Amino acid sequence: MSCFYDLHLKVEAFFGGAFEKYGKFVARHPWKAIIFVVIVDIGFGIGLINLTQDTSLEQYAPTDSTSMKQRELVKSMFTVDTSTNYYAQSLVNLGSSAVVIIQKKNGGNMIDSAIWSDLTTLRDYVIDTTISSSGTSYNFTHLCAKRFSSCVIDGNYILDSDFTTALAGGTVSYPQFTTSGETFTIDNTFAETGSSGGYLTSATAVKLKFNLANTNSKLADAWEDAFLDRIKTYSSSNLNFEFAHSRSTDEELNANVAGDIAFFSITFTLMITFSGFVLFGGNCVSNRYNIAMAGVLSTGMAIVAALGFISAVGVLFASIVGTMPFLILGIGVDDMFILLSGLAATSPELDTETRIGLTMKSSGVAITITSLTDVIAFCAGASSVFPAVRNFSWFTGAAILFCYLNYITFYLGCMTINEDRIKQNRHYFTCQKIKSKDAMQKSGQSKADIFCCSGSPHKDRNEVEGPIEKYPKKFVTKVVLFTPAKIIILLLFAGFVAVSIYGAVHFEQDFNRKDLVTTDSYFYTYYDTETKLYDQSLIISLNVQAGIDYLSGTTLDMINSLRDNVRNDTDIDDTFFLSWLHAYIDSASYDDSSLSNFISGLQTFLGTTAGNLYINDVTIDDTSITASRFHVLTENLASSTQQGNMMTRIRDIVGSSSLPVFAYAPGFIFFEQYVVILSQTMQTLGICVAVVFIVITIFLPLPVMILLITITVVLIMTSVIGFMHLWGLTLSSITMIHIIMCIGFCVDFATHVCHAYVQAKGKTRNERVAIAIDHAGGPILNGALSTIIGVLMLAFSKSFIFFSFFKVMFMVMVFGLLYSVFLLPVVLSFIGPHYNHEMKIAKVKDDRALPEKSDETIT
Repeated sequence: MSCFYDLHLKVEAFFGGAFEKYGKFVARHPWKAIIFVVIVDIGFGIGLINLTQDTSLEQYAPTDSTSMKQRELVKSMFTVDTSTNYYAQSLVNLGSSAVVIIQKKNGGNMIDSAIWSDLTTLRDYVIDTTISSSGTSYNFTHLCAKRFSSCVIDGNYILDSDFTTALAGGTVSYPQFTTSGETFTIDNTFAETGSSGGYLTSATAVKLKFNLANTNSKLADAWEDAFLDRIKTYSSSNLNFEFAHSRSTDEELNANVAGDIAFFSITFTLMITFSGFVLFGGNCVSNRYNIAMAGVLSTGMAIVAALGFISAVGVLFASIVGTMPFLILGIGVDDMFILLSGLAATSPELDTETRIGLTMKSSGVAITITSLTDVIAFCAGASSVFPAVRNFSWFTGAAILFCYLNYITFYLGCMTINEDRIKQNRHYFTCQKIKSKDAMQKSGQSKADIFCCSGSPHKDRNEVEGPIEKYPKKFVTKVVLFTPAKIIILLLFAGFVAVSIYGAVHFEQDFNRKDLVTTDSYFYTYYDTETKLYDQSLIISLNVQAGIDYLSGTTLDMINSLRDNVRNDTDIDDTFFLSWLHAYIDSASYDDSSLSNFISGLQTFLGTTAGNLYINDVTIDDTSITASRFHVLTENLASSTQQGNMMTRIRDIVGSSSLPVFAYAPGFIFFEQYVVILSQTMQTLGICVAVVFIVITIFLPLPVMILLITITVVLIMTSVIGFMHLWGLTLSSITMIHIIMCIGFCVDFATHVCHAYVQAKGKTRNERVAIAIDHAGGPILNGALSTIIGVLMLAFSKSFIFFSFFKVMFMVMVFGLLYSVFLLPVVLSFIGPHYNHEMKIAKVKDDRALPEKSDETIT
């Protein structure tokens, strides 16, 4: 053990000596350091003009996934013109559309002829939505997706005369209705249906979907925007309705960020107030209010510099990056408290340069360890396959790095100037030289004058620290060193860990699109209504590549086998199979006498009304079929876990076929995250913990301390994940970001305590624990409180992204504080390395200073 401590002393001397020299250098040139940082931060901040926001929903889907590759393959295999032949099952993406879900205002039965005129009026109102471009006006009929030269409006058949006649007579067939040669599934249009004798009798809602062609995306987007503006102004005396369009999620993501800027402004104000309140101690000379303002300013400049720098290099601003400033404010202020604690531990009788050097020797190492672990944690996150996680990690990692650099340059310069002011006995606000309290009392000054205008430099740590810095750590020290309290703490934490493990074991994967928008968003209510009322089933295409002989009976057998195997899956409708080949075989146009006749007959069939349904499912190149596809339908997929599992099973089934075939659906792009999110999270966490372990080993090469820090980190993470489940959160690409972020904070608190324990000079473990709490307890408490205040306003956010961020950060701070300030000191008081000191003390009055040399042994 002694060899490890000797190694630690050498490492501490090396890094501490380097930081001490650096601190003295900055102390000799404070104004140059300040001006340099301001220029650099402003320079990087200019990059904000290049800030580009990523509002795509696919930022929460893994990049380069199987589905994304297959999407490109499907595009190359099939050409679909939705302006002439629109079929939903043929779309390679979710398509462009506007949707309206209509219900009665009294919540009554929609199968009521009296409201059909209201439905017709609403439909016509949407169709009349008009935009202008280059002097030309376009309404829905100019931009709509078409089939048989008519606009495709899903659900429009209910407004045809055949349906209205059947409705009036109570003879609307169920579950399907046929009109004008087309058969429609009632449940795709009506919600919560009831029937009797094969006829539709009740429903709670009607859905109309206005499909747009893919020929001009700019005009389609403009029409969707116009639809949104127009539908918001529509009113009906009989109907309520929810609405959305295909880009609603993307647009509302953008609104998330803009809506929470006000929260950041309030948070910035709260942070200034809190920091000033904590440091508003001592007298008019030793008061550290100004240095609190400098700390918040330093953090703010770091945020601007990071945003500008990362934007300049082309990284997109993901919506969740909007939480980053709240996080960095807390981290920055935490660093400020650590540095000020180190400064307070030095003797006021020393010159400023020496004190700043000693501060960096101890506290500089501490904030370096924590900043480095935080940055590394986010570097690991930057390797994620999720664009949102990756971009958040880039922005946040850079902000933490800039924050650290600002504090060891800009803020260190401010500390130097402030200490020079104190030595010159100048007022903290006016900077005018003032008299001491005793001198003013002797001269007969009023109490008000003495309170506002007297002061002198502090003589020890207690004089300079404020109540929030002094009293909580004194209370904690008494508690954790009281033997009965130690036993109670251990028992309470045993129960707490048990509850945490229970929650962690039951932590589930889930992702809901409505969580990406605020609760007052029109899309939130639409999506909530749509998912509650209608089945979340989807059509999956089985895409067959070139090289298949469709005249062969063996090929037909393989297709039938594939169909049966897929439909045998529990999540696949066993009655649905959309097949151009089977329909062609059953048609009058079928001719298998030769390949050329087979293709000629197929082309004839596809030109018929019945065959038009399959026109997008076969690609014919002169005399051969280069690609074709068949379609199956899933059952209602209520949960994201069910969706991900279904996709994996179908891929396995299709992959076992002898045909060159693959399964694809537009929804698979988003289902991919449900498959990889757990492995991605565990992999990233593993990398973070491993690298953090290495960093701690370098800076604190003591096996017992490394073990204690690692165990503490694991316990904090377990509690956070466990209580995420108990607080209603699930694992998704959003909460994955929060979990990665936790690693750095989990390490911070435990490292501060262990580092302070190792530095402390005491004859017993209890003495060393008391000294460690005295040095690290105050900064940890203030750091936790500052971070909680930093994210406090997010508790009032209507955005799930921001509110879930608050939940996780609140838990990290509270649990990190509890484990590091209560449990860890108790454990150290029992098994912490115990040193018998024969040390040369640094020439400072504070006898708790770091030793320069040691000949000590370990017992």
